[in-house]
Amino acid sequence: MATTVALNRRNLYIFPSLTGLCVFTLSSILWLLGTSYQNNLVLALSYLLVSLMMVAIFHTYANLAGLTIKVLGVKPVFANETAYFSLQLSAAQHKHYENLTIRWWQGEAACFDLQPGQVLPIQVALDAQKRGILTPGKLLIESRFPLGVIRCWTWVNLQTSAVVFPRPLKVPFPVQLGCGNAGENGTGGQGMEDFDGLKVYRPGDPIKHIAWKHYAREKGLYSKQYSAQLQQDCWLDWQDFAHFEVEQRLSAICYWVLQFERTQQPYGLIMPDTQIKPAIGEQHRLTVLTLLARFNLARGV
Repeated sequence: MATTVALNRRNLYIFPSLTGLCVFTLSSILWLLGTSYQNNLVLALSYLLVSLMMVAIFHTYANLAGLTIKVLGVKPVFANETAYFSLQLSAAQHKHYENLTIRWWQGEAACFDLQPGQVLPIQVALDAQKRGILTPGKLLIESRFPLGVIRCWTWVNLQTSAVVFPRPLKVPFPVQLGCGNAGENGTGGQGMEDFDGLKVYRPGDPIKHIAWKHYAREKGLYSKQYSAQLQQDCWLDWQDFAHFEVEQRLSAICYWVLQFERTQQPYGLIMPDTQIKPAIGEQHRLTVLTLLARFNLARGV
């Protein structure tokens, strides 16, 4: 497995397509008829068809040789969504590539053309049916240009994978004493009653708590601290969702991660073997959701 693969005679395969097999069969019949009845026109037509197939072999091979495929990356997705793997295709100098097809083993095909020396970013789709780590398998690249009678193809084993988060499942939030207003509405509001001073701003602090007047006076970037704030960080505890099945638990926790991010409510995560301290922000969200996606993958759920 590699992140960059160049196509050449060592990894390209050629064989007549279904149309090519039909043409070859037709040329064989014409040859038999021309030989049996000593008809030069029929023989000439037979030889012409065979010649076209021989020429098509070289042109079809040249339409893939020299192409380079490089992995750029893939963004995480939720279960039952489509993952888009970003690839970069680089054409050789002084060569046109026409009517190429690319797809994963069980994915949708995409067609493209390349000009000489062109670098083309392309996204190849694959459905993510369940949470975990999505390994797309081998990538098929093929060409039947120019006549469609010869198929040239290769299977490329690229080193790439996508993180698939659990599908969010909307459930009521478990009642917690230290989770602010996350009860009836489950929004998890911050304690705003008692102002307790300022603290140096840290990435991830809610934007609504920034002391903008203090910042406007060029005294630095600070966040407002409230006396009840430390008691109102919410915890997403694995045991609080014990009445659900394992996958439903993960989906329920995933839903509340998104809710707390939306309302800028700091939250932590308690899993059977791991604990993540309360925080907020994109990096914290990715850390928590990735942990949910990878839960019990090694030993099976």
